[in-house]
Amino acid sequence: MILTKIFAYLRALRIQYQTQNALAKLDQRELADIGLNRDQIEDVAHRVAFGH
Repeated sequence: MILTKIFAYLRALRIQYQTQNALAKLDQRELADIGLNRDQIEDVAHRVAFGH
């Protein structure tokens, strides 16, 4: 049970990292097209990974 939670948390961290990196590669115009700015990348990546 505990291992399952640990693996789920690690998977979510990986998803957060991958999302953050993918969004960071976009330029300002591409971010604006999806309604984001650079300051929001970390928060959006966390929400994608953890569903908050």
